Amino acid sequence: MNKFKDFIEIDKKFQNSINLQLDIDNLSKLNSYIPTHSSILVLDGFLNNVLSDRDKANILIGPYGKGKSHLLLVLLALLNDGKGDRTKKTINKIEKVSKETAEKIKTIQSSVKPFLPVIISGTEKDLNKEFIIALMESLRKNNLMNVAPESDYGKALEVIAKWQKDFKQVYESFKQIVREYGRTVEEFMGELKEMKEEALNIFKEIHPKLTAGSEFMPMSVNNAMTLYGEINRALESYGYGGIYIIFDEFSKYIEGHEKDTFAYDMKILQDICELANNSKKQQIHITFVAHKSIKEYGNALSSDIVNAFKGVEGRLKEVRFVVSAQNNYELIQHVIKKKVSDCKPWFQEQNNKEIIEESYKIPCFSGLFTEKEYKKIVMEGCFPMLPLTAYALLNISEKVAQNERSIFTFLANDEKGSLINIVENGSEELLSVDVVYDYFQNMFRDSISLTNIHNEWLKADYALTKAESLNEEKIIKAMAILHMINRNEEVPVRKTEIRLATGLNMADFVSSLEKLESKNIVTYRSKLGVYAFKNNVGVNLDNQMNNMIEKQPLSLNWQEEIATVSELDYVLPKKYNQEYTMTRYFKYVYMTPEQFLNTSKSEYLFETYKADGLIICLVMLKDGDVNRIKEHLKELNDNRLVVIYPDKIFGFSEQQNIRKLKAVEKLLKDKDFLEENKVLQQELEIYKEDLIFEINVELEKSYLPENNRCKYFNTLNGVTELCFENQISFNRFLSEICLSYYEYAPKINNELINRKSVSAQIKKARNLIIDAILNEEELNRFEKGTSSEATIFRATLMHTGILKGDSSEEEGCRRIIEEIDAFIGQCAGKKVSFQVLYNKLLGKDFGTRKGVIPIFIAKEIINLQDTPIIYLQNKEVEISSSILNNINEKPQDYYLFIEKESIEKEKYLKVLEELFLSEELRKKQKSKMQRLNNIVESMQRWYRSLDQYTLTFTKQLFEENEQGYLEEDAFERMCSFRKVFKGIELNPREVLFEKIPKAICHDNSGDAVFENVTLQIEEIKKYMDNNLVNAKKKTAVQVKSIFGARADESLSACLKNWYSKQSEKSKSHIYAENITGFMTYIEKLTTNDEDEIVSRLCKIITGIYINDWKNDSYERFVEELTYVKNTIQSIKESEQSTEGENKISIKTGESTIERFFEPDSDDSTSYFLQNAIEDALEEFGDTLELNQKVSVLVKALEELLSK
Repeated sequence: MNKFKDFIEIDKKFQNSINLQLDIDNLSKLNSYIPTHSSILVLDGFLNNVLSDRDKANILIGPYGKGKSHLLLVLLALLNDGKGDRTKKTINKIEKVSKETAEKIKTIQSSVKPFLPVIISGTEKDLNKEFIIALMESLRKNNLMNVAPESDYGKALEVIAKWQKDFKQVYESFKQIVREYGRTVEEFMGELKEMKEEALNIFKEIHPKLTAGSEFMPMSVNNAMTLYGEINRALESYGYGGIYIIFDEFSKYIEGHEKDTFAYDMKILQDICELANNSKKQQIHITFVAHKSIKEYGNALSSDIVNAFKGVEGRLKEVRFVVSAQNNYELIQHVIKKKVSDCKPWFQEQNNKEIIEESYKIPCFSGLFTEKEYKKIVMEGCFPMLPLTAYALLNISEKVAQNERSIFTFLANDEKGSLINIVENGSEELLSVDVVYDYFQNMFRDSISLTNIHNEWLKADYALTKAESLNEEKIIKAMAILHMINRNEEVPVRKTEIRLATGLNMADFVSSLEKLESKNIVTYRSKLGVYAFKNNVGVNLDNQMNNMIEKQPLSLNWQEEIATVSELDYVLPKKYNQEYTMTRYFKYVYMTPEQFLNTSKSEYLFETYKADGLIICLVMLKDGDVNRIKEHLKELNDNRLVVIYPDKIFGFSEQQNIRKLKAVEKLLKDKDFLEENKVLQQELEIYKEDLIFEINVELEKSYLPENNRCKYFNTLNGVTELCFENQISFNRFLSEICLSYYEYAPKINNELINRKSVSAQIKKARNLIIDAILNEEELNRFEKGTSSEATIFRATLMHTGILKGDSSEEEGCRRIIEEIDAFIGQCAGKKVSFQVLYNKLLGKDFGTRKGVIPIFIAKEIINLQDTPIIYLQNKEVEISSSILNNINEKPQDYYLFIEKESIEKEKYLKVLEELFLSEELRKKQKSKMQRLNNIVESMQRWYRSLDQYTLTFTKQLFEENEQGYLEEDAFERMCSFRKVFKGIELNPREVLFEKIPKAICHDNSGDAVFENVTLQIEEIKKYMDNNLVNAKKKTAVQVKSIFGARADESLSACLKNWYSKQSEKSKSHIYAENITGFMTYIEKLTTNDEDEIVSRLCKIITGIYINDWKNDSYERFVEELTYVKNTIQSIKESEQSTEGENKISIKTGESTIERFFEPDSDDSTSYFLQNAIEDALEEFGDTLELNQKVSVLVKALEELLSK
């Protein structure tokens, strides 16, 4: 058998990745391009952008090593080759794949002017400067420097040249200063030519020192966007159609950028993108090259960077470079050149033949290739690699490859571990997956951000230290690679696939795998059916687990532990659910026999476990008595209970698995332990999954019927042992239970509403239906349409026949309506809890889902002839969709009362409406259910509009012969009536039909009482409405009497006449406040309105308005008024006496104020006022002259005496 190097040749054109800056004029790189359907599709899109003048800013995203840069190299060459001479060979290749794309290239080259290529590498700290440098470099390469405007760097060089030529002394000083910066003039000028920012800053510092302080301000263009715009316009006269910018390695730029300046750089990119998108005749295009989008970085990038990029991202069109898997294999085929005939000896070798044939059965190959294609492209084309080696190379390179190491470098670079290196070193065996591991292992080590890959490498690296043979190493490396790829649907990490990846014969493979398992290096994961590493880095996990288990109690609550981990959760009785168009379910419950025997009522179980039925799995910790279980099940007598009695006890091995699981969970919660043993966290999580899986396997063996390891008991047909062949027959039996227990459940074909808890959206739709029903609106708007409310309305009321109420009613719905009607009947004249109704509807025979109940209740309530009242505890509430929703949630808190209607009650209510109902509430009234509330609301408004005196007086003001007098019995009724409305929140029904009748007639039983109540309310309302008016009239008569006038005389004239008879001294005398106020009011009195006069006099004399009077306020007013009158008249009688009086006279201009006042003995209050005045005067000190102070005091006295 020959060696591979004797007949295999590697096409070395692939050995280096494309570097756009270095290879842009490299003809051999251009000609090495191999067009594929995937790459041509992307190329065609870019060509369309140029032809149609659109999407000029975009980002090309694709994994490393897939040919993105090569494609863009071709694009730039095509757009820059007007005559098509340099790209003719490439165009011919493209034409063989897509004639249409080739024609577009020819159209562009013949009708569109060439584009100037500009390559951005993202290596400069200042992106604005990077764009300028890249543009200048492109102009230099293409002999277009005369197009470029002078930069600050160029201007600096000009100044230095001028100094050297015309100002020798300045130039010598310049040389000396430059040396101080550690540079020669030549080095310094070289840095300026390279546009190094530090050199320019140094020149700006030097310039003022040599030019008498003048700053270096060349006024050149330093803004990238402006510069690109100007040069783009200028290029038109040089035969260019625009500029094409490629930002290469944009992903590396993003990953390595300092976040402090990132926002500034994103503004530069945003400006350039806008410039490109807004360019017209002279186009500017920019394409960013990335290996993944910003979103795919996840938490690897800070939120500041992600947010800053959003402004740019919105201006970019995303272009995905998707290479088909088949194309990838074809690419390998193109690189590895050989004659198939030379490969046949390897294909015919028995183990190789078996591996190649078995490999085709793996989904990653059988799902992609026909057998013929597989043999040609994979078996022959990828030789000398095994099929899974080629698969691994493609997938791993896509995940971790960089430019330094990629699929291309593996195939064509002559370096350690590469294909060409292996071939040249005389290899004779087909290459297994371990060569991929070896080649990329340094990248696995460094890929810390790729958690899965790095962790698998950590585990494999540790496992390799325990390997004792090359075969064991091959298995470890193959497992690591397959776990890194992590595509179980394509290549699960099972025994067969691992062997096919290693290329080992069966005997060697099995032997080596068993050794690895025995050394606890690898383990079989029972849940997933795959092999994984068992990594014990830094700790003996088994010892740690045993220590944790020893700390656990001797006896655990096993049934609770099982329930926590069990995946036997619910069973849906399919036949019943399908027939009744709803979802009922049975819940698995784990109990010890003792717990079950101690359960006295099945209701207790259903209160704890919310389900339609319970499957009770007995956890047997020791041998039990099955007859006791059967006997107790009979006592409970609930068909919804199914008891499973296992044949096997829950023994040590099962208990030990649960103990291990608890130990693992505790270790996973131990932060200190995980910090010390980071590598173990993933293993612990995997171990936890496996333990859960193994525990559930045992549970299924013990409790599922197909395993014949348990007995089933139920009371449906007597307590007998039941036999089931499988889950299907058991499920049918559960349907029979439901059919028996929930026989009359409503059949409503809409599971969005026919359920226990509905979503917010469905609840909103249900509310619309309920409110429409309660408000007695037209319902035909719900009969058509696809809205939620329309479909729910049709499902609950139309299709069930409930809306029509005829013989077409669905049986279950009809019976529910009957139950609601029966409940309403119980509520006639008394409060009954809604819990009574819900217990019936949710319980045996019905098992109604809560979602539909409010609709049915609303329909039946609105059909009542009587008046329904709903109470929240003891508070009446308005009937609405919101209240019915609340009832649905907490029926125990709500009660229904039905107020029976009668002729007497109706007359009573009509009178109240005529007496109290406002026009606003008449309009508001929509349904009879709001009627009582509206009446009481109007009565409250009326009550609150009355004056305080009318609402509070308890002693009659009037004598029997006076207008306004009320018989004592009637007065007592009026007082009782007032008390009814003192509360803030009133229950309308109770007020109207209980409290008012009881207050007025001391009787609220029987309808006959309402006729008398009606008459009394009319009298009471009339009395209370007129009470204040009558009080004012009586007070006016009394005032006239005091001042010596008849009752029929004018009150105003009476007071004026009395005032005119008083002496001047009495009019100028200073009295107490009420007397002074009285005299001032009479002096200025102009109105004849006796109500107004009485109101003002009451306020002046007693300090309170007549509206706010209390029981004794009238007597107090009369007494005070009499005293005021006598006081004033007494001054008149003694006007000649001046003894004991003081007189004050103030003359200002032509007016004089003269007042008499009694000397007042000093008290603490007046003394305090005097001190306050003196302090105030003193505080102003010399700020005010004495004359000013006197003037202020006099003005204050004037105002005081004028009152």
